[in-house]
Amino acid sequence: MAALAALTVLWRQRPALPELPNSLSSPVTTASLHQLVLVAAWLLSAVVVLLLLVRLLLILVARSPRRAPLAVSAGAVPAPRHRSFAQARFAGRSAQPAFAPPFPLIPRARPDVSREPAERARATWRKDLPPPSIALLGPLMIAPSRPRRRGLRSQTRQLLAYLALHAEGATTDELVAAIWPELNDDKARKELWRSVSEARSQLGDVVLRADDHYLLDRNAVAVDLDQFNELLAQADTERDLDREQHLERGLALIRGQPLAGTDYPWAAGDVRHLSAKVVGLLQELGNLRLADGDPTGALAAAEQAIALDAYNEAVHQLAMRAESALGLRQAIVERYERLCRELDARFGLEPERETRLLYRRLLSQDARSRRPMPRET
Repeated sequence: MAALAALTVLWRQRPALPELPNSLSSPVTTASLHQLVLVAAWLLSAVVVLLLLVRLLLILVARSPRRAPLAVSAGAVPAPRHRSFAQARFAGRSAQPAFAPPFPLIPRARPDVSREPAERARATWRKDLPPPSIALLGPLMIAPSRPRRRGLRSQTRQLLAYLALHAEGATTDELVAAIWPELNDDKARKELWRSVSEARSQLGDVVLRADDHYLLDRNAVAVDLDQFNELLAQADTERDLDREQHLERGLALIRGQPLAGTDYPWAAGDVRHLSAKVVGLLQELGNLRLADGDPTGALAAAEQAIALDAYNEAVHQLAMRAESALGLRQAIVERYERLCRELDARFGLEPERETRLLYRRLLSQDARSRRPMPRET
């Protein structure tokens, strides 16, 4: 209304056009110049007020409330909503129950985060839905509680992998330095905020924040590494069969090289540490299988460990003992010779003394077992 009033006043106070000279040679008077300046100022003022009026009208239209939907009377059938085929197919997939993670959610003590409500994590998914999950023991897999039309951005996946590997969490500076080292500080912080927002929108309130510290709420998301460590801790307190059962359950969580297919520079040390832990589990499980009279299972565990660490001679020794129990003399010879070639080509070394002694002992035992028994006279 004020803009309209201003336009009205400007129109009523519009100046008269100046008298133009009859020819180019006629002089321009000071009065004509003064009147011309008044006309230009009036036009500029009118344009400014008109633009302001248009802007105000656009804001008014944008903020106008939408008409409330008509109430549906009892017994009335609402008009069907027309959806595209892609929308209908996605709705059908969403109606189906989401797949459960391959590992259970381990309840843990909630971290002391003063800014997060105590019941916030439990409200992130309904009780009839599985929790979101993050799997690190193999190719990185992040599964929400229900199917989503769009997947997570690579930066968001990397952020969740970092927080899943570091149970103690990280500060903003640590996350920026690890994930966005090539960006300036302001832009990197915006990317961090965007990734946290996307993770919460897809998985629920799984990322907690206290001041400048970010933490993955492990009460709200299942992490296979947590279950793996829990099984190893339980195995350390058991003996014989129970210990082997816990190790077998831990082995079921391993899908390959930890974080296979990723190239996160910050994760190199974590991947080596996890690989060594997995190889240790496979070696111990193979020894238990061999002691229980299962050389085939022991050889399978050794081969899986060799796939993760080709130069670990302890698992090569396990494989040779299993092959000896199976009577595979030629396999022992081929394995030992291949190990010698790889160690020489990679490091310029020969196998360790324990490996060489084991190789000679196994071949000598096999030779004695093949020696014919003397005839009785």
